[in-house]
Amino acid sequence: MTEPRGIKQVMELRKHHDVTTAGIGPSPFPDLPHIEFSNPSESSPGLVSKLATAARHLFRMHRSALRHNPLLAEAHAKLAGGEWDIVVSNDLLGVPLANRVKSRYGVVADLHEYAPRQGENRIMWRLLIAPYFDWILRKEVAPKVVAATSVGQGILDEYERVYGIRGDLAINATPWQDLEPLPVAPPIRLVHSGLPAPARKLEVMIDAVLATQTDVTLDLYLMQNNKAYLEELKQRAGGDPRITFRDPVPYTELVTTLHGYDVGLSLIAPTTFNLEWCLPNKFFDFVQARLGVITGPSPEMVRYVNEYGFGEATDDFTAESLTAALDGLTPEKVSLWKQHSHLHANELSGERQAVVWSEVVERVVSGAEKRTN
Repeated sequence: MTEPRGIKQVMELRKHHDVTTAGIGPSPFPDLPHIEFSNPSESSPGLVSKLATAARHLFRMHRSALRHNPLLAEAHAKLAGGEWDIVVSNDLLGVPLANRVKSRYGVVADLHEYAPRQGENRIMWRLLIAPYFDWILRKEVAPKVVAATSVGQGILDEYERVYGIRGDLAINATPWQDLEPLPVAPPIRLVHSGLPAPARKLEVMIDAVLATQTDVTLDLYLMQNNKAYLEELKQRAGGDPRITFRDPVPYTELVTTLHGYDVGLSLIAPTTFNLEWCLPNKFFDFVQARLGVITGPSPEMVRYVNEYGFGEATDDFTAESLTAALDGLTPEKVSLWKQHSHLHANELSGERQAVVWSEVVERVVSGAEKRTN
């Protein structure tokens, strides 16, 4: 129950409905009723159990995989006795459980990213997990759920094209921050935050800063989950004083930390389907921090940059293209971007965008009542 998107759903839905939360561990909402599930990581399965699970996935024994999942069994036992109006599943894997729990109006599924290609850059994931996710979508989601949401329009379009699932857009917007844009003066302060994942090719940002003629600095707030790649990035920067690697900060402090910069860099190489169509949290963190934003030509991010005017997109995902964008920066241009971020920060806030979940629930209920009458 600590996943940020799930928390946003609860915060929005509780404004209009009686909400009971259910999930692994305690709830961040002590004033709401909560059904707690055991944490699977605290009782790691033995080798035989792991091999059996892998065999079920390998031989496409998907219903057996569901039946032998101890977390799903426990969750079903704890939820089955309740009577619910709507069950909201905060991810794809929760949908089979939600479908087996009695509900008056049915199941709303938040599908997040495009699940069947979530780990497509790993061969074992493609072999074992992708077919399982595909089966859940075909057997549990498409024919059974009453509504679905996802994080980007391109991903929604693919769900509809492949599975016939017509969903609603619910972007990963950042909660509203009451901030003002800070003035811009040389050096222009660039920033990037997130995971040091090799698939995202973060070295492009380093190479561009090393090559640009504009007076800039770049601070990187990167998680410590891939220290080998992080060390590669540091070596690539070569100790250049314009590039600084910062320790990651808690998410509750991230936007106020970013506020001290001028331009957020959100270049993510399209090495997988989900990265190609990504619209990441960091993009909206930059908006709430009242920064300008430079992205690669990622369709979802380009859509927002062009519509709201708070940045620009590079021609491609190369260091040369980003260098050209940095060479064109001036304090006046960046100041205008920051003003546009400020102008649209409320509209693009998590609170405003989360309204979609209330709208979906209301549509489901009203539609069911019309059919009954």
